[in-house]
Amino acid sequence: METKTLKVILGPADYLRYPFLREAIENIRLFGLTLEDIGNSPLGAELLNNARKKILTVIEKGYYPTPESSPGSDYRIEVASFLTTLIILSEIGDEALNEKFAIVFSKCVASELSKDSIKKAIFIAVDTLGWHITLDGNECLLHYKHYLHGVPEYAGEWKLINRPVSGGFVRVPQDKIFRIVETGIKKHVLSLIEKTTVEESKIPERLYKVVEEIATVWSNLRSELAAYARKAYRSKEEELFPPCIRSLLKDLSSGKNLTHVARFALASFLLNIGFNVDEVLEVFRLSPDFREDIARYQIEHIAGLRGSRTKYLPYKCENMRSYGLCMWRCENVRHPLQYFFRAARGRTPRVAES
Repeated sequence: METKTLKVILGPADYLRYPFLREAIENIRLFGLTLEDIGNSPLGAELLNNARKKILTVIEKGYYPTPESSPGSDYRIEVASFLTTLIILSEIGDEALNEKFAIVFSKCVASELSKDSIKKAIFIAVDTLGWHITLDGNECLLHYKHYLHGVPEYAGEWKLINRPVSGGFVRVPQDKIFRIVETGIKKHVLSLIEKTTVEESKIPERLYKVVEEIATVWSNLRSELAAYARKAYRSKEEELFPPCIRSLLKDLSSGKNLTHVARFALASFLLNIGFNVDEVLEVFRLSPDFREDIARYQIEHIAGLRGSRTKYLPYKCENMRSYGLCMWRCENVRHPLQYFFRAARGRTPRVAES
């Protein structure tokens, strides 16, 4: 059975609501936006701020903010902002955050599609997801491979054995297609994030700051990561910490005095993965010149509890090397928090001495 091509015309209003569409992304690539534009231009600042707000809304409120469709709306801003979210998520490198974003985004899209039309949902499945699917009366015929790719679970009514199959195509009621397409879009977004890579030397400072901010917000919400990190520290199984941080901990335990920048690097890292002030204080008790009053004041300052009330982020890898605190190259890692997130998800980056 062959898939019939539906005649669906997409326009700016569709790109605005469905910024992941193949056609929409191709149009933006022809527009010629670069990382340098994101880092240095007013337009780039707008895109970065839009992307930042979208990811933080997903994290903190559990929904993906969609723009209002109006005559003055520019779909190019929305699509470019979506692509910028992919860059940010790729740079953070946490699979749980990527999963959350993709789930929330795909649910938003499925909700929009259910209010739109079944023909548009099918067209997106064919054109963007690459599925073989066609309408057949009040039902859809979906190739079994793509059905298995899109079912939300392999149980109950979704089990292939419980669906009528003919010639390799599964017969699915129209109202179920939106849920299947939702899962397909989720996996598509995860694939887009995974394929998004940027050379370290080309990451603008403006983008780095947003990556660090969102990584900190996310890590503060991940209490299980903090518990994991504490357990690893207590049991001396610190493989989820980047080698630069492990080296600082080793120096402390061997009785060495850390420099000011080394203490800042270690304290800010621990605070940003969920250690509280007292737990960080206990780590620094190993210092030969430890004074609790001074150490507590400094840690509380880094934690944003004193002074400017700004919680400080750890140095990025480039700064760690410039301060002489790092002599390693961790594959596709540009920030110690990025290493931590990946290692905590069982994908410890490969490390080589620089």
